[in-house]
Amino acid sequence: MSISRLMSALAVISLVLATGASAQRRSVVLESLDLDQLVKIQTVNHGIHVGRLTGLTGDYLFLRPKTGSKAVEVAAVDELWVRGTATRKGAVIGGVTGAILGALTSVFMSYAVCDLASCSVDAGVTGIGLLVGGAFGSVTGAVFGAMFGQWHRAYP
Repeated sequence: MSISRLMSALAVISLVLATGASAQRRSVVLESLDLDQLVKIQTVNHGIHVGRLTGLTGDYLFLRPKTGSKAVEVAAVDELWVRGTATRKGAVIGGVTGAILGALTSVFMSYAVCDLASCSVDAGVTGIGLLVGGAFGSVTGAVFGAMFGQWHRAYP
């Protein structure tokens, strides 16, 4: 058997295995969806469908868009998003921002309360400012993030 035939056979085998694994992953994701959950689906022909999930069979997803209803073939699903909140994103952004502001505030306060001849920044005070600011910012960011919707990719 020539090298090119061997490479072609390996390519076909890997494509078949990847397609099977992708279909299996897709079915696991689809089974985890809840009825009435807001979903956005992109199909292989690049059509995008948004609506609430009203049903799921082995071959079709049934959606309720703003008007009417829509059946999307499961085999045609290329990407799938579910609507959730931005809690994690808000917590990360708030935590980083709060930590920076907390550290800067502690440095500023260290200089503000000392006499000019012996001013120095205490690393312990800066660390406390960093931790307190980060914690407060994370909680505040998570609360604000929970108020906003965000699409989360579920498949692939």
